Formats: sequence, structure tokens, C-alpha cells
Amino acid sequence: MLAILGGYLFSIVHIPLPWTLGPLVMGVIWKTGTNKPVYWPKKIRNIGMVILGFMMGSPFTPAVAHQVLYQLPAMLTITLVLISLCLATGYIVGRYTGVGLANSIIGSIPGGLSQMSIICEETKGTDVSVVTLMQTVRVITVVFTVPLLALHGIADKVSPASRLLSTMSFSELPMLILFAVAILSLIKLAKRLHISNVYVISPVLGTALLVLSGFEAPALPNSVIALAQIFVGIRMGIDVDFGSLSNWKTIALSSLLSVSAVIGILFGIAFIFSQLYSMSLVTAFISMSPGGMSEMGLTAITANADLPTVVSYQLFRLLFVLVVCVPAVRWWLRKNCS
Repeated sequence: MLAILGGYLFSIVHIPLPWTLGPLVMGVIWKTGTNKPVYWPKKIRNIGMVILGFMMGSPFTPAVAHQVLYQLPAMLTITLVLISLCLATGYIVGRYTGVGLANSIIGSIPGGLSQMSIICEETKGTDVSVVTLMQTVRVITVVFTVPLLALHGIADKVSPASRLLSTMSFSELPMLILFAVAILSLIKLAKRLHISNVYVISPVLGTALLVLSGFEAPALPNSVIALAQIFVGIRMGIDVDFGSLSNWKTIALSSLLSVSAVIGILFGIAFIFSQLYSMSLVTAFISMSPGGMSEMGLTAITANADLPTVVSYQLFRLLFVLVVCVPAVRWWLRKNCS
């Protein structure tokens, strides 16, 4: 109920992504203000991720896929630039805050919290609490800053986040069941293959593959999309933990400054890319931002950016981090920080 209230209040004052950020803020306030135990099942969060992933994958058509293949060199370039910036700022944070090089490097990688915690378990001299706090500050900073800049700074036109959606008719129910079966099957397969972030990657890929095969993704009711954002936003808020670290203020401030510097540099790079490629500045900026795919996708919808391009860049970066960056960083840390 508090999360719904937070989303409603944020929507009234026109804060970007109100049904994600409102519950997030309410979760943080309740947890830190009352010091009472807070619980929100990951399974419910995962349901929200599946719904949002379905929405992100629905615009992929053969024409869009051709455009994505054409932009693969640009995706690789931007991904390498972003990871280099994050690792460089992480190195600086480690040198000047005393949190340790391994902690600062892992805490700065633009990947998922779960993957970074796994690296901590396999690397000596790391502190899961430090890494989690740095990753949390990174995500929250991006989720708040990028939508504000995109929607109130560079977007020519702003629309509700539900502009791609409408009321679903009962005749579309069989098609929705087909998409649901495909997504759940892909999630089950990804789990057996021990693939990370299955609830982020599988819904997008499953939906996109069916759309590319000629099936039309049915529209979901606006209330379902808002509820999915609430499910995700609550979990993001209660995952924030300030009490486990005595120097959390120093860590949080340094992480905030480093992420803000990365966002500022990416804005300049996005401007250059918007001139070199046939994409708007707002599309380029959201595509490059080191945030979550669902949050950046919702921002793209609201800012009238090119949703397939944004999701493609975000998905490519996520896969590159998991497949290439994480193993490389793990190897380097074992060699230099053991």
C-alpha cells in the first residue's frame, strides 16, 4: 500500500518512472526510518521483470533486427567505452577512499547485483556489503538522473509510459498464453544452462524471437504494467542497506560522484554518436546509460525514443558484461589482488 501511495504521489508531481521510483523511495524510507524487518519475495519481483521484459521485446520486427545488426559495431564500441569509464572511476574511488581496489572495481562494473556478489564470493579481500552499496548507489543514481535528463532536458516530446499499450481483449488471450509459455520455457532452459539474469534476458529474447517469427505480441493493460513496476521498485528499495557499514556515507558519496561523472561523459559521447548515426540524442543517451534494461526501456517509451534501439544496446551491454567482462575482471583480480 505504501508503494502504491508512493507511485501515486510521484505521478502527481510528474517525476519520471513514478511507479518504479515511488515504490523504491517508499521502501528505502520505511526500512531506514522504522528499523523494522522488511520482506518482499523475489518471486513477485521476478513476475514484474517478466512482464516488463515482454513489453521490451514486443517492438522487435525483422526491420528492427536488420537495423540492430547494422549497429553492432557501434554497440561494441559504446559498451567498451562505458565499461572502461566505469572501471577507471572505480579505480580512482579505490585509491582515494580506502575501500580496497577489488571492492571498488567490482562495485563499479555496470552489471547486476547478483553477479557482482558471486565475484565477491570467489575473490579474496572483497566485502559484499561494500560492493552491494556501490552497485545500489550506481543503479539508483542512473534510474533517477537519466530519466530526468532525458525527459526534462533533451526529449522533444514526452508521453505517458503506457503509450504503446491498450486494453487487452479476450480474443488476444490465446496469443498471450503462447508468449507466456515461450518465455517460461526459455527461463527454464536458461536456468538449466546456469545463465545469469534469466528474468531479465529470457522475457526480452523470447518475445523478440516470436515477434520476428511473425507472431504479433498482444498489448497489456496499463494497470498490469504499473503493477509490474511496483513489484520491481519495492525490491530495489528494500535492497538498500546503510546499516551494515560504518563508512557508508563516504562510499555512497564517492560512488555518486563517480557515476555522475560517467553519465556526464556519456552525454557528450551520445551527442557525437547522434551526429554520426541516424538516431536522436535522447535515444543515444538512454541507450548508453549504465542502468537497468527495464528502467531505461520505460524511459525510452516516455521520452519517445527508439525503444528497440535502446533495448538492443542495453541487452548487448548486459550480455557482454556477463560473458566477457565478469570473467576477465575475476581473472585479473585473482592475479593482482590475491
